[in-house]
Amino acid sequence: MSGTNGRDSRIWNVALLAGCALLLALHLVLAAPMRAPIIYGDEAANLGIARFLAGRAPYPSLAPPFVEWAARYRFGYPLLVAPAWWVSGDPLTVYKLALALNAFLMTALFPLLAVWARRTFALAHADALAAAFAASLYTSFLLQPNLTWSESLLIPLIAGLLVAFQRLLVRPGTAAACAVALLAVGTYAVHERAIGLVPLTLLALGGLWLGRRLAGRAVLAAGGAALAALAATRWLDALVGARLWAGAPRYGTGEVLARLFAPEGMGNAALSLVGQVWNLTVASLLLFPLGVWMLGRTAWKGEDGAQRLAAGFTLAVAAALLATSSAFLTHFPRADFTVYGRYAEAFLAPFLVAGLAGLGGVARRHPLPQWALTLLPMLLALLLLAGHKDAVLRQVYAEMNIAGLLPAMQILGGLRLLRIAALATVAGAAVFAAGRWHPRLAAGLAGALFLAGAVKVHQTWLVPVQRAGFEARSLPVAVRALGVPEVAYDLAAARMDEFFAYQLRIGEAPYVVFDSRTAPPPSDLVISDKQLGERRIGARLVFPEKGLNQALWVRPGALQDRLARDGWLVPADPGAALPAEAECARLTALEPLDPIRLKPGGSTRLAVRLTHCGTAAPWIPYGTRDDPRGVVRFGVQWMQDGVSKVDQRSELPHVLAPGTSAGAEVVLAAFAPDGTPAPPGRYEVKVGLVQELVRWFGETRENTFTVVVTVEG
Repeated sequence: MSGTNGRDSRIWNVALLAGCALLLALHLVLAAPMRAPIIYGDEAANLGIARFLAGRAPYPSLAPPFVEWAARYRFGYPLLVAPAWWVSGDPLTVYKLALALNAFLMTALFPLLAVWARRTFALAHADALAAAFAASLYTSFLLQPNLTWSESLLIPLIAGLLVAFQRLLVRPGTAAACAVALLAVGTYAVHERAIGLVPLTLLALGGLWLGRRLAGRAVLAAGGAALAALAATRWLDALVGARLWAGAPRYGTGEVLARLFAPEGMGNAALSLVGQVWNLTVASLLLFPLGVWMLGRTAWKGEDGAQRLAAGFTLAVAAALLATSSAFLTHFPRADFTVYGRYAEAFLAPFLVAGLAGLGGVARRHPLPQWALTLLPMLLALLLLAGHKDAVLRQVYAEMNIAGLLPAMQILGGLRLLRIAALATVAGAAVFAAGRWHPRLAAGLAGALFLAGAVKVHQTWLVPVQRAGFEARSLPVAVRALGVPEVAYDLAAARMDEFFAYQLRIGEAPYVVFDSRTAPPPSDLVISDKQLGERRIGARLVFPEKGLNQALWVRPGALQDRLARDGWLVPADPGAALPAEAECARLTALEPLDPIRLKPGGSTRLAVRLTHCGTAAPWIPYGTRDDPRGVVRFGVQWMQDGVSKVDQRSELPHVLAPGTSAGAEVVLAAFAPDGTPAPPGRYEVKVGLVQELVRWFGETRENTFTVVVTVEG
């Protein structure tokens, strides 16, 4: 028997290591294309707190007017990211290291779930591994680690709390009790909404003492450790808030209670609970309610006391987190607040495993009401439609708050509650049917559906959105190129995403906050709106953003004189013709210019590299000012027999000052001037540069190239 047990143990360990390796590789592959945050309020703040905790001055400003987000930003997750600032002082390198950390954290979820499944349901090794691996592939668990916020730590930390509680039940002792208590406080250090887990865990330890399963000294030691850790948590939170938020008040428990006990507070909290349960139900393919049923059965009629108590504690943890998140979310300005999933998904993983366990051998011992579960999504959807205005349900603001729903939303074209409920019911029924054949078949199907949804959303939405956000905010390119000792940000022209994005990407330059309505700029280089020059006489425009009312300005003085000599300042009349000295360009295609074949109305993109090799003035791209006159663009001329048939434009990515370069894409679209598909034929497409409504750059071998395009009939 000992030889068999040893062999089983080795197989178990090898399987765990193999599963961890696969998950880690998957997470790292998904993180590889990420270049910058997409939810700056949360992500940049976490990276900024980590910078402060690492002692890597200068520290970012998280000051007003954005204090309403302060309650979400706790030090627990940034504390793990802080060592990345010791490795590198570059914010983007730290960002990439944080994503790698997230990959390791979420990979740890798999072995924790496998151990939890074995102890709670006494599953066979293979069944426990299959269920845990499938749960680790849940759509949101694959997408969330691509953001630098606390979910990547909170999700495995709560699973770790449940495993530690199980171990305490099997091997009670002072050290095990203290570990459970400290893990509960750790969840609160990661996120405010986990505050309920601290008293819940202490009550659970007290219950074990009353039930004679834990010695009184162990409970006292755990309580003392929890109180000390809680005091340290509050102290460090206050220190971070005082330094990075300048002591501004935080949105916390008092405000939550005031909103909860307002006239509509309780009703809205109940409606929020419905929305979160609906989200968990449909995004999990009905595994969440099945997991609730399974854990409830186990807590009531489990085979031994440890199983019953472990199942009951899991349900209590979920109830506490659901109650807290419902209390926090009692107003619904937009659709993602009505069915908020991010908070509730912190405890979802064990319920996915429990649901899959309910499709195996456990189901044969306890018949499951699967037919009733298929009615739940539609019933909850009808309650939500009755409780919310239709307009609210169409205003999704932060998709990652409901990441588990994104695959269905992409398929169905939005947050369509009834259609999503129907789709989830069909998918859930397929998983249930697979479970009738074999539980591991159900786990494989559920995992495959979760993985396919995550990959689809990652490729078609997440990566393009973060790339667009990265490229849209090009002002830090200028700040880093100038190498200035300090840059000031004007709160009179503040935009939330830019406020955070700039200080994340600005590099080592200190980021000083001021308000131009009440004080002069404290630095020579200033980030404000594009109208600052009208309010501050003598300020000169250096770098206007595309599509955003944000710009870099320089005050009169030595820096302004140097930038003027170097040709970095936008002319007083941006619509005037560029000086001849500014029209030197090097334009290089980054791919072979082989003959291109397109269908009428088809298009392709050519990657190019553009260098401003002139002097005297920068090139201002289209979208930086209301008047297009004077902006520089790529000109695309479709020629036949030396005659221009089509004249098109493509855009520079950002301002190009003398001596700077940028990558860009030139679009070749087979359309006639009237917008109809271009006639079939052979075209010579010439790509060059034009100052809009002024003149074309003089054509040279360096600033122009030609590609042959055949439009096929």
